[in-house]
Amino acid sequence: MENSTDLHPFETLGLSFILDAVDSVGFETDGRVTILNSYKNRVYQIGIEESEPIIAKFYRPGRWTNQQIQEEHDYCYELVDAELPVVAPIKNNQDNSHI
Repeated sequence: MENSTDLHPFETLGLSFILDAVDSVGFETDGRVTILNSYKNRVYQIGIEESEPIIAKFYRPGRWTNQQIQEEHDYCYELVDAELPVVAPIKNNQDNSHI
């Protein structure tokens, strides 16, 4: 059996890490976290103080390049532009990059 020191942090994402990550990009979380189905990544619905919840996706390390992630985000924006019902990534107000 693997002990926790042999695991990549992605394998043991904890509630406090997830909430801290969302808070670190400017959202005020309210402690509500719902795990959503995802085959390769970790995806959560996160409660936000006095606002609608957001979806936070943590990509599996080493599986995707930044360019591939950017392509996925850009494709989501294309689908939104075509008025298809998808959830597009949120843009970071500081540098207009995706969070």
